[in-house]
Amino acid sequence: MRKKLISLLATVACFTAFAQQTKVEETEPSLPLPNESWKEIGEIKHADSNAIKDSRLSIGFECLDRDMFEPDKVYDKLSETGIKWARCQTGWNKCEKQKGVYDFKWLDNVVDNLLKRGIKPWFNVGFGNPLYMGEMMNPTGVGYVPLYYGDECVQAWKNYINALSKHFNGRVQYYEIWNETNIDQFWQPKKADPKDYRQLIKITGDIIRKNVPDAKIGAVVAGTAHKYTVEFFKQGGGKLIDFYCIHPYAILPEEKFTGDNPFIQDLIARCNPNKKIELWQGESGFASYFPVGHYRKTVTTGGEYMQAKWMLRRFTLDLSSGYGLTSFFQCVDLKPGYQMGKGGTPIFGRYGIFENITYKPKKAVEVLKNFTPLFDSDTKPRALGYHLNLRKAVPEVIGGSRLVDSANRVATFERNGYPIYAYWMAEDTQYQMKPIEGANIKLVSDIPISEPVLIDPISGKVFKYNKTFPEDSSDITVARIPVADWPLVITDMKAVESIVEKK
Repeated sequence: MRKKLISLLATVACFTAFAQQTKVEETEPSLPLPNESWKEIGEIKHADSNAIKDSRLSIGFECLDRDMFEPDKVYDKLSETGIKWARCQTGWNKCEKQKGVYDFKWLDNVVDNLLKRGIKPWFNVGFGNPLYMGEMMNPTGVGYVPLYYGDECVQAWKNYINALSKHFNGRVQYYEIWNETNIDQFWQPKKADPKDYRQLIKITGDIIRKNVPDAKIGAVVAGTAHKYTVEFFKQGGGKLIDFYCIHPYAILPEEKFTGDNPFIQDLIARCNPNKKIELWQGESGFASYFPVGHYRKTVTTGGEYMQAKWMLRRFTLDLSSGYGLTSFFQCVDLKPGYQMGKGGTPIFGRYGIFENITYKPKKAVEVLKNFTPLFDSDTKPRALGYHLNLRKAVPEVIGGSRLVDSANRVATFERNGYPIYAYWMAEDTQYQMKPIEGANIKLVSDIPISEPVLIDPISGKVFKYNKTFPEDSSDITVARIPVADWPLVITDMKAVESIVEKK
């Protein structure tokens, strides 16, 4: 046991000593299962997007307004993951290349192909258009706001929104206005201003609501909680929207989550007491490869399993918090040539779950197939009691750390009347933490577990506990569970019987 602790501390010390990015060899994650307490009984059945009735899981399908990948090569592959939503950018510049003439064929192709496969597109509405704005640092108009280019440009924007919303009425219900409006790269040529953003939402949203009776309008910012968000809602921005998107990029998904998430939800509720506004996680991800010099300043160049674990943690956190939607950035690695609002080509990571050029799936794709059947619309957040005990698994030693006791996370849900506990260690996935063996977890609920099973979303394997409990048990302890740096799931076999393929 002492060797386990020393090994864990040595790993941390090794990585904190890194002065710059390091390429590391990834090892395939594996659990110390089966053991005397847990027997492998099967695996999760995969289901495509048409087979899953609904969920709150989304993938980023962005940047097609700039032709950053070829969607026809990935529609079928994406549908096999079971994802239910896709964020799509509408590209004014690509839709109107001649004044007053709109060509939505490219966007029709995206929307119809997604819908055909059971994936619901939601629109990110933007950006600028050189027909009305003249020369820009980014020729595709990314980030250039029509409010600042005179009456003709504002009217042209209104005309475009009118044509767009009429054209997609009945196919697209959710319209997020602009992108990351609090940063200058996406708010040009002036400084980001929540008052001006409210004006853009007002003129845009009014047209969309007129043409799409059931439309939902959203606002969006980069990051999470900041002055811009406070000012937006204090100035009445909530009156114009139905959902609010944050983009919480971070090395650890849990960063800022505990403080920012409840604050934003409380702020929205206090500023809009008579209206339900959903909080969405609209864009966030972790690259499978970070080039040297990337702004995220990772200690490694990344890896596919690191990305897959990060995705699982992000999705699990967001789903447990009741977000209306959670979206992973993104579907396909962007090809070279991506430009920001101020022009220039940034040092960009490979954030896709599919490679560009080859469209080969990364590890995150298979992992997503294991996750989506379990976290469909039948699984809902619910408060449950628990105590994850690591005292025996990581015994106390003089001079040792007990951070493992506070760094673990447990997210709780209900599925078909049975409790679900997803638990993990909130360690940096770049460290490739070896799973801790021999932990116990106490589960307390008025919807008890009688036949415990443990599900590993990385491998898709399902393990059954070696004992059962009375149906009326409200307090049980299951022993000898592993704790990993990705979510493992404990529930009752009856909750998942229909989605488990038994051996």
